[in-house]
Amino acid sequence: MSMTLYQSDLSPFAGRVRIQIRAKNIAGVAIEKAPGGTGSDEYKRINPTGKIPVLMADGVAIAESQTICDYLEERFPTPSLWPTDLLARAQARMISRATDLYVCGPMFQTTAHASRKTRDQAFVDARLIELKNGLVYIDAYRAKSDLATGRYAIGGALTLADAALAPALFFVNNFVATVFGRDDLMSDAMRGYWDGIQADLHVAPVLQDMGAALAGLRGK
Repeated sequence: MSMTLYQSDLSPFAGRVRIQIRAKNIAGVAIEKAPGGTGSDEYKRINPTGKIPVLMADGVAIAESQTICDYLEERFPTPSLWPTDLLARAQARMISRATDLYVCGPMFQTTAHASRKTRDQAFVDARLIELKNGLVYIDAYRAKSDLATGRYAIGGALTLADAALAPALFFVNNFVATVFGRDDLMSDAMRGYWDGIQADLHVAPVLQDMGAALAGLRGK
């Protein structure tokens, strides 16, 4: 068995995979930066999109974070990071997917507008409305499931829903709130979830790595 995860400590999508690796105690995965850098010709020979993360598993490149997570769940089924109950599992998958589509999607469209000098404020405002709505959707999914807890997205243990949502909320708090001055996007319920999930022993180190990477980027 030979596995290498090409990633960045700041990427929430790579963070999802690192949380899973920690929670499943998967040994022997090399964690490295993309050869040549993200988007480079060298790296595109591994992943044609030039994006991270990519898991090299026994010489085969697996791209897209959720696909990587699915592969690792099937290759290392114990402990499972999906709930046992099928309806709860569907709810967890729904939260994971909604995080990608309705939170990360609009949020990362705003990164090109971080500078006030080149910012299209109308564009940013529209994306942040979409982002806030996405968080409302996730609140509603959790509330209707009757399975949400104070700390975890679904049920009483860490799932891949948390692995997706927690790194995304890191950016809501540390990018959107600081760059655009918007600290009003999370409901009280979502903020309570964010406060709790940061204490999970598998999530906390990944969020700390993200924080250190962001601090290094801002210090340049």
